[in-house]
Amino acid sequence: RGHAVYFVSFYPEPCPGQTLADVLQALRRFVEEVARRHPGRPPVLYGNCQAGWALTLLAADCQRLSGPVVLNGSPLSYWAGAAGMNPMRLAGGFVGGVWMTHLLADLGNGRFDGAWLIQNFENLKPEGVWEKYANLFAHVDTERDRFLQFERWWNAWYFMSREEIIAIVENLFIGNRLEAGTLRIDEHCTVDLRRIRNPLVVFASYGDNITPPQQALNWIPDLYDGVDEIQLNEQTIVYCLHEKIGHLGIFVSAGVARRETAELASALELIDALPPGLY
Repeated sequence: RGHAVYFVSFYPEPCPGQTLADVLQALRRFVEEVARRHPGRPPVLYGNCQAGWALTLLAADCQRLSGPVVLNGSPLSYWAGAAGMNPMRLAGGFVGGVWMTHLLADLGNGRFDGAWLIQNFENLKPEGVWEKYANLFAHVDTERDRFLQFERWWNAWYFMSREEIIAIVENLFIGNRLEAGTLRIDEHCTVDLRRIRNPLVVFASYGDNITPPQQALNWIPDLYDGVDEIQLNEQTIVYCLHEKIGHLGIFVSAGVARRETAELASALELIDALPPGLY
């Protein structure tokens, strides 16, 4: 649509001692450089999954960000979910806190292997591993290239430093401190979702078992008694729910790209001009 597009990517190997605050500071400097290159046009920020909560941290910290933030399948309410479903939100309680993250980082000599995160996703639907290979052999003449392309992508693990992954697990997924407004990025700043003033666009799906809609959206009724309070706080929140697409499909499905992603992109100027409220 004529917009310049930039991607943020980190190296698979973390810097020694890299912290969550370091990562956020690097991300902020990247966004500031993009804004500098296009004066008068605040960047539109897209965050898929974990990148979504990282952008939200920047939008809610003491320096803030400008421009709409689009959160695709991004968890912000880590304890939320439906009864009898979404078991991963209870995992921290069942295993006794963050000790396992410490152990896995110890086994990696100070590095945490991202393969463990993918293993968690696989555990949500263990039959999916069987179905994946069964589908490959059932359609062996046509599935080879697609299967190999996906596996190369799915198995491209990244490592994180011990400090970074422990801060993420302890503060977000177990502590739920982002929603509670008690997450400290550093000694100078505590993150508060009520501080966000740039429009937030939340895209979630009922078919997503990694970031179910409750984890993407429940922070809104937890923080506000109603739409009037959102308006008084001068926040603009737009959300879109898909009926069945899965977590990865939110990011890589061609059908979603043609419909929801394209529609959201074409509506961003309108969204940026909306008065505060919930849409």
